[in-house]
Amino acid sequence: MKKAICFCLVWMFSQSSGQAQSGPNATRSGANDRIRSSLVAALPSQPRTGVEPYRSTPTQQFVCNTGYKQKECNEETVVLRKALANYPVAQLGNWTWILVRSEDWKAIKLLRGLDPDSPAFTFYPKRETFIEEALVTQVPVRARELLLKWDMNRRDLLDLAVRHELGHALCNDANEGNADRVARLLEQKKEISCETTSRQKRDHHE
Repeated sequence: MKKAICFCLVWMFSQSSGQAQSGPNATRSGANDRIRSSLVAALPSQPRTGVEPYRSTPTQQFVCNTGYKQKECNEETVVLRKALANYPVAQLGNWTWILVRSEDWKAIKLLRGLDPDSPAFTFYPKRETFIEEALVTQVPVRARELLLKWDMNRRDLLDLAVRHELGHALCNDANEGNADRVARLLEQKKEISCETTSRQKRDHHE
Protein backbone atom coordinates (compact mmCIF):
# COMPACT_ATOMS: atom_id res chain seq x y z
CA MET A 1 0.00 0.00 0.00
CA LYS A 2 1.30 3.44 -0.87
CA LYS A 3 2.31 5.70 1.98
CA ALA A 4 0.80 9.13 2.34
CA ILE A 5 3.04 12.16 2.04
CA CYS A 6 2.34 13.91 5.30
CA PHE A 7 1.85 17.67 5.58
CA CYS A 8 3.24 19.81 8.38
CA LEU A 9 3.21 23.48 9.29
CA VAL A 10 6.01 25.69 7.99
CA TRP A 11 6.61 28.70 10.15
CA MET A 12 8.89 30.98 8.19
CA PHE A 13 9.79 31.92 4.63
CA SER A 14 12.46 34.35 3.47
CA GLN A 15 11.75 36.53 0.45
CA SER A 16 14.19 36.59 -2.45
CA SER A 17 14.27 36.95 -6.21
CA GLY A 18 17.12 34.45 -6.48
CA GLN A 19 15.38 31.85 -8.61
CA ALA A 20 15.66 30.65 -12.16
CA GLN A 21 12.47 30.83 -14.15
CA SER A 22 11.70 28.21 -16.77
CA GLY A 23 10.89 29.13 -20.35
CA PRO A 24 12.60 30.82 -23.27
CA ASN A 25 12.48 34.31 -21.73
CA ALA A 26 13.71 33.28 -18.31
CA THR A 27 16.65 35.02 -16.65
CA ARG A 28 18.79 34.23 -13.64
CA SER A 29 19.03 36.50 -10.64
CA GLY A 30 22.28 37.69 -9.09
CA ALA A 31 20.88 37.12 -5.60
CA ASN A 32 21.51 33.36 -5.69
CA ASP A 33 24.60 33.44 -3.51
CA ARG A 34 23.08 35.91 -1.07
CA ILE A 35 20.04 33.95 0.10
CA ARG A 36 20.27 30.21 -0.60
CA SER A 37 17.30 29.06 1.47
CA SER A 38 14.67 31.32 -0.04
CA LEU A 39 11.49 29.62 -1.19
CA VAL A 40 9.42 32.50 -2.52
CA ALA A 41 8.68 32.57 -6.24
CA ALA A 42 8.55 35.64 -8.44
CA LEU A 43 5.25 35.44 -10.28
CA PRO A 44 5.12 36.48 -13.93
CA SER A 45 3.33 39.61 -15.02
CA GLN A 46 0.85 39.60 -17.87
CA PRO A 47 1.07 42.57 -20.23
CA ARG A 48 -1.97 44.58 -21.32
CA THR A 49 -2.77 44.39 -25.00
CA GLY A 50 -4.57 46.96 -27.17
CA VAL A 51 -7.32 48.97 -25.53
CA GLU A 52 -9.09 46.02 -23.96
CA PRO A 53 -9.34 46.04 -20.16
CA TYR A 54 -6.80 43.95 -18.33
CA ARG A 55 -8.01 40.43 -17.66
CA SER A 56 -5.91 37.94 -15.76
CA THR A 57 -6.10 34.33 -16.86
CA PRO A 58 -5.15 31.30 -14.75
CA THR A 59 -1.51 30.38 -15.28
CA GLN A 60 0.79 27.65 -14.05
CA GLN A 61 4.16 29.24 -13.36
CA PHE A 62 7.31 27.12 -13.06
CA VAL A 63 10.45 28.38 -11.33
CA CYS A 64 13.57 26.90 -9.78
CA ASN A 65 15.04 27.79 -6.43
CA THR A 66 18.53 29.18 -5.93
CA GLY A 67 21.48 27.11 -7.11
CA TYR A 68 19.98 26.01 -10.42
CA LYS A 69 21.53 26.66 -13.81
CA GLN A 70 18.97 27.69 -16.39
CA LYS A 71 19.52 24.59 -18.53
CA GLU A 72 18.94 22.31 -15.54
CA CYS A 73 15.84 24.27 -14.58
CA ASN A 74 14.37 23.98 -18.06
CA GLU A 75 15.06 20.24 -18.35
CA GLU A 76 13.65 19.37 -14.93
CA THR A 77 10.62 21.59 -15.42
CA VAL A 78 9.73 19.59 -18.54
CA VAL A 79 9.51 16.44 -16.39
CA LEU A 80 7.31 18.16 -13.83
CA ARG A 81 5.05 19.59 -16.54
CA LYS A 82 4.53 16.12 -18.00
CA ALA A 83 3.56 14.74 -14.60
CA LEU A 84 1.09 17.57 -14.03
CA ALA A 85 -0.40 17.22 -17.50
CA ASN A 86 -2.26 14.12 -16.31
CA TYR A 87 -4.32 16.12 -13.85
CA PRO A 88 -6.69 19.14 -13.78
CA VAL A 89 -4.15 21.71 -12.58
CA ALA A 90 -6.06 24.51 -14.37
CA GLN A 91 -8.65 24.22 -11.59
CA LEU A 92 -6.05 25.70 -9.23
CA GLY A 93 -6.15 29.04 -11.03
CA ASN A 94 -2.89 30.96 -10.77
CA TRP A 95 -0.33 28.67 -9.18
CA THR A 96 3.45 28.41 -8.90
CA TRP A 97 5.45 25.19 -8.92
CA ILE A 98 8.94 25.54 -7.46
CA LEU A 99 11.75 23.03 -7.88
CA VAL A 100 14.28 22.87 -5.03
CA ARG A 101 17.69 21.22 -5.33
CA SER A 102 18.05 18.03 -3.29
CA GLU A 103 21.26 19.28 -1.72
CA ASP A 104 19.26 22.14 -0.16
CA TRP A 105 16.08 20.21 0.59
CA LYS A 106 16.95 18.60 3.94
CA ALA A 107 18.33 21.79 5.47
CA ILE A 108 15.23 23.71 4.39
CA LYS A 109 12.87 21.08 5.81
CA LEU A 110 14.77 20.45 9.04
CA LEU A 111 15.09 24.17 9.74
CA ARG A 112 11.31 24.35 9.76
CA GLY A 113 10.76 21.14 11.71
CA LEU A 114 9.50 19.15 8.72
CA ASP A 115 10.20 15.59 7.61
CA PRO A 116 13.15 15.83 5.19
CA ASP A 117 12.05 12.66 3.42
CA SER A 118 8.73 14.18 2.41
CA PRO A 119 9.67 15.38 -1.11
CA ALA A 120 6.93 17.98 -1.61
CA PHE A 121 4.91 20.59 0.26
CA THR A 122 2.44 23.39 -0.47
CA PHE A 123 2.22 26.96 0.83
CA TYR A 124 -1.39 27.84 0.11
CA PRO A 125 -1.45 31.60 0.96
CA LYS A 126 1.02 32.26 -1.85
CA ARG A 127 -0.42 29.45 -4.00
CA GLU A 128 2.91 27.66 -4.26
CA THR A 129 3.92 24.01 -4.30
CA PHE A 130 7.53 22.94 -3.74
CA ILE A 131 8.96 19.80 -5.33
CA GLU A 132 12.31 18.22 -4.52
CA GLU A 133 14.73 17.85 -7.43
CA ALA A 134 15.16 14.10 -6.85
CA LEU A 135 11.59 13.55 -8.07
CA VAL A 136 12.34 14.93 -11.53
CA THR A 137 15.96 13.93 -12.18
CA GLN A 138 18.45 11.33 -11.05
CA VAL A 139 20.15 12.25 -7.76
CA PRO A 140 21.89 8.95 -6.86
CA VAL A 141 22.31 9.13 -3.07
CA ARG A 142 18.99 10.88 -2.51
CA ALA A 143 17.23 8.45 -4.87
CA ARG A 144 18.30 5.54 -2.67
CA GLU A 145 17.08 7.31 0.45
CA LEU A 146 13.67 7.99 -1.06
CA LEU A 147 13.40 4.43 -2.39
CA LEU A 148 14.05 3.03 1.08
CA LYS A 149 11.57 5.47 2.64
CA TRP A 150 8.72 5.14 0.13
CA ASP A 151 9.41 1.83 -1.66
CA MET A 152 8.63 3.48 -5.02
CA ASN A 153 10.61 4.37 -8.09
CA ARG A 154 11.14 8.04 -8.93
CA ARG A 155 8.35 8.32 -11.50
CA ASP A 156 5.73 6.73 -9.25
CA LEU A 157 6.78 8.86 -6.30
CA LEU A 158 6.55 12.02 -8.40
CA ASP A 159 3.06 11.01 -9.49
CA LEU A 160 2.00 10.33 -5.90
CA ALA A 161 3.48 13.61 -4.70
CA VAL A 162 1.70 15.58 -7.42
CA ARG A 163 -1.64 13.94 -6.73
CA HIS A 164 -1.33 14.36 -2.98
CA GLU A 165 -0.34 18.00 -3.28
CA LEU A 166 -3.28 18.59 -5.61
CA GLY A 167 -5.49 16.91 -3.03
CA HIS A 168 -4.52 19.59 -0.54
CA ALA A 169 -4.38 22.49 -3.00
CA LEU A 170 -7.62 21.89 -4.90
CA CYS A 171 -9.60 21.67 -1.68
CA ASN A 172 -7.47 24.03 0.45
CA ASP A 173 -7.57 21.30 3.05
CA ALA A 174 -4.80 20.20 5.43
CA ASN A 175 -6.53 16.94 6.31
CA GLU A 176 -4.30 14.04 5.24
CA GLY A 177 -7.15 11.60 4.79
CA ASN A 178 -8.98 14.00 2.49
CA ALA A 179 -5.81 14.64 0.47
CA ASP A 180 -5.28 10.90 0.07
CA ARG A 181 -8.90 10.48 -0.99
CA VAL A 182 -8.60 13.17 -3.65
CA ALA A 183 -5.28 11.67 -4.77
CA ARG A 184 -7.01 8.34 -5.34
CA LEU A 185 -9.82 10.02 -7.28
CA LEU A 186 -7.23 11.70 -9.49
CA GLU A 187 -5.46 8.40 -10.06
CA GLN A 188 -8.76 6.78 -11.06
CA LYS A 189 -9.69 9.74 -13.31
CA LYS A 190 -12.86 10.32 -11.30
CA GLU A 191 -14.61 13.58 -10.47
CA ILE A 192 -13.08 15.41 -7.54
CA SER A 193 -15.16 16.26 -4.49
CA CYS A 194 -13.91 18.13 -1.43
CA GLU A 195 -14.98 17.26 2.10
CA THR A 196 -16.70 20.15 3.86
CA THR A 197 -16.82 18.75 7.39
CA SER A 198 -14.04 18.75 9.97
CA ARG A 199 -11.81 20.61 7.56
CA GLN A 200 -8.51 21.90 8.87
CA LYS A 201 -7.16 24.80 6.85
CA ARG A 202 -3.54 25.76 7.34
CA ASP A 203 -0.97 27.82 5.55
CA HIS A 204 1.52 25.09 4.72
CA HIS A 205 0.91 21.46 3.85
CA GLU A 206 3.21 18.54 2.99
